[in-house]
Amino acid sequence: MEKKETKKTGLLLVALFLGYTMVYIDKLSVGYSLIPISTEFGLEPAAKGMIMSAFFLGYAIMQIPMGLVINKVGSRVVLIGSVLGMGLFSFLFGFGTSLIMFMSLRFLTGLLAHSGYASSASKEVTMNFSPEKRTFAQGILLSSSGVAGFIGPLALSPIITNAGWKNAYLILTALAVAIAIFLIIAIPRNEKSKEQADAVATRTDKISILVIWSDIRVWILFLSSFFINCLLYGLSSWVPSFLTGERGLDLNGAAVISSVGGLFMLIGSIGGSYVVGRFFQHKEKAIVAITAILGALSAFGSYYIANLVLLSIVMGLANFFLIISFVTMMSIPLRIFEGAKFAPSYGTLATGGILGGFVSPTLIGKLVELSNGQYISTFIFFLVVGLLTAVTIMFIKQK
Repeated sequence: MEKKETKKTGLLLVALFLGYTMVYIDKLSVGYSLIPISTEFGLEPAAKGMIMSAFFLGYAIMQIPMGLVINKVGSRVVLIGSVLGMGLFSFLFGFGTSLIMFMSLRFLTGLLAHSGYASSASKEVTMNFSPEKRTFAQGILLSSSGVAGFIGPLALSPIITNAGWKNAYLILTALAVAIAIFLIIAIPRNEKSKEQADAVATRTDKISILVIWSDIRVWILFLSSFFINCLLYGLSSWVPSFLTGERGLDLNGAAVISSVGGLFMLIGSIGGSYVVGRFFQHKEKAIVAITAILGALSAFGSYYIANLVLLSIVMGLANFFLIISFVTMMSIPLRIFEGAKFAPSYGTLATGGILGGFVSPTLIGKLVELSNGQYISTFIFFLVVGLLTAVTIMFIKQK
């Protein structure tokens, strides 16, 4: 019986991991596709930033309502619907012809497709893994950002260059449908009864959002998530443009450097989550602060490096430290929020992260325009938000 349960949870983790990989590839694809799209349609940096930010605006608006939806219909339905939604909007994005259309489709992708996946996946982790295994399981899921960051640029760049950005989105559509089918097979169907039993056991089956928002820990994590995601999404969204613009690389050269960063993220997310879960339980906030500072300093220092090999390594180290900071931060809610409090609490703090993703691309686009195409102000911004992450997280009380 124990072997059977282990096999089921293993299959579940693989399915959730693939869904997360789709999430990150979808986010990553825009940074690369906007390079030829901006040339084809004559888009300025600020317009590119608006397309990136439109996604996060939709994502942010739906986060808290989606937490309540997950409690109502269950995480399984939301997970499958999210991945199918990514496929649908990827298909439609390939037919985009104007700034308004691109912005609208990315807004709807964030609003209806991405908004429920992270909370639902974390809910599945809390229902199917014991507390001591949750940090590592969450780390495995978030390591998909490293897999997507490593494989995505190397796969997307040649496809966009040789087959065109429109065909790249058709391929993403097919990938999303395949992953959705696997999720249907792998996710247990009896999750609703588990959630109801958990709610009864903790007496939180009916809970007001005001109760959730009265917990100061939610807002500390909200701010910390906002700052770290300003840095993470700023890097992932604008590094391709920085490398092809200010550094003069072609799309494939930029993809190679980005993929090195993805490899460092993969190592950091898996290795970091294991080490933190194994040796630093209840000391997570210190790990978040230290790695956020190291990541911000590495990102800032990379601007001044001319050698491309060294640049790849330093940017890789930035991604390494920042993903450890992010994964560790997102494991804290799995320990301090239980029952029906979990999804709305997680959704609230996730909204902070998504707002970071909304603010960062547009702000960076404006900074680049004001600096006449130079990116120094962008890297100063990365340094500031990294330091703010470290300061904010130290106020959290882990009980």
